[in-house]
Amino acid sequence: MKKFLLLIVALFISTTFILTGCGDKGLKDSPSAESATISNGGLAVTKGDYLYYVNGFKSYEGLVKDKDNVWGNQVIGSIYRVKLSNNAIAHNSDGFLEKSEVVIPQIVGTENACFYIFGSYIYYATPNMQVDEYGNLLNVRSNICRANINGTDNKVLYTTDQTLLSLNWTMFELDGKVYVVMLDGTKLISINADAKKPETTVMANNVTSAGLIKTDKHIPTDNYYNSTSTIDGVNNYVYYTRDITADDNLGGLGGNYFARVKLGTSKEEKVATNGNTYAITEAKNGCLYYNRTRSGSSIATLCKYTLASERSHNATRETEISNVSYTYSYMLNANSENYVGADMVAVDSSNNIILISVVNNTKTTKTIYTGSTAVVPVGLYGSTLFFFEGTVINYIDVTAITPQVKTVETNEKTLKVNSSETKTNIVFDYDGRNVYYFAQYTPNGGGEANYYLNRTDLQASEQKSEFVGVFADGHVPAEPEEDGDTDPENDVPWIS
Repeated sequence: MKKFLLLIVALFISTTFILTGCGDKGLKDSPSAESATISNGGLAVTKGDYLYYVNGFKSYEGLVKDKDNVWGNQVIGSIYRVKLSNNAIAHNSDGFLEKSEVVIPQIVGTENACFYIFGSYIYYATPNMQVDEYGNLLNVRSNICRANINGTDNKVLYTTDQTLLSLNWTMFELDGKVYVVMLDGTKLISINADAKKPETTVMANNVTSAGLIKTDKHIPTDNYYNSTSTIDGVNNYVYYTRDITADDNLGGLGGNYFARVKLGTSKEEKVATNGNTYAITEAKNGCLYYNRTRSGSSIATLCKYTLASERSHNATRETEISNVSYTYSYMLNANSENYVGADMVAVDSSNNIILISVVNNTKTTKTIYTGSTAVVPVGLYGSTLFFFEGTVINYIDVTAITPQVKTVETNEKTLKVNSSETKTNIVFDYDGRNVYYFAQYTPNGGGEANYYLNRTDLQASEQKSEFVGVFADGHVPAEPEEDGDTDPENDVPWIS
């Protein structure tokens, strides 16, 4: 019934290569700079009526110079786009995308995959393909790049010193400027990324922890993140810690140095040197979250600290959350700018999912679910916790009055995880409706399996795992054997 399949696939792949952003004018019909952007900082970003997505997984390990990650040649792991219609993506009868265009033909889908779109530009990290003086490929490092959403004007903004896996970076817009902020090893870096000549500033050195404002794309009322105007002391500063040195002239005081620095500058401002040791875990809700160990104690207490323009540490703005060490823990995002509490969801060694709430210094602890087997979180998105339980991915709204566990339908596909035993570091994303993940496909004729993007619409009346991507040459799976009793009118796609 599908005897012309190989011809169709060949034509499809050829068409995909033609529809690239490599021309001087780039792709046509691109979204405007003002078009809404949904779900920044993951595997898939919606810009206007286009879904920009990472086309599969490609490890940074084992890359070969002048063969891999060459601009214009890369298919798997690159960024493509496809048009949406009420969240639907057009597939042909075999399950291939009707039309998908390559935008960034470089590797983005690595172990630490994510990208952002601001205005008319895509910002992404890709393995560095330069060599050192001894001829060793430096692919463990990353190039932070910017390109137009039509696939033109690609530019390297910064090359990291540290490995891709250890890189901690984020992006946000403030007062008309788009910033990349990262902790590159022990260097705290900011880049004015949308300037004609991007400006890179080393804001601090010897940093031991930092609070980088991360995208929480499911809480539209989170004005601390979504505001593009300065909230002084909150989103125009980066807070960090470092060791105390002799140059600080603190007379042998213990603990560490808690400081802040204004974006784009290198002037350190002291927040606290009081003998305590602080280890910042994250920045969200207009707050810092850190583990505080008091002088003379070995007990670390997780605290929320409400930020303000006032520089010096103020104990009245600190709320103690927990001094219990959990297997996994996440801070919830506030659902209102007037929220005064501190909520944490945790998983303990008995596979209990626990909600810890602190309001006006009163703490309540509630077990909302107990797993029948190992509970391994995938990530917290807004108030929705995704987690492996056995071989399936479940999810639960941890703040619901009556929390209910539901399952993400993946059609029993093999998903990409960086640790098959603990299910940790799964490459995963959620945009408030669709779940995105990499699923395994074995090429026709056998050989090494590859991972391409799939998604599941959690709002669909009937959930299913949907292929979203373009196979590279030689990666197309084998077509299942035809059944002589197959009804052509009821035939289902064999790529899913």
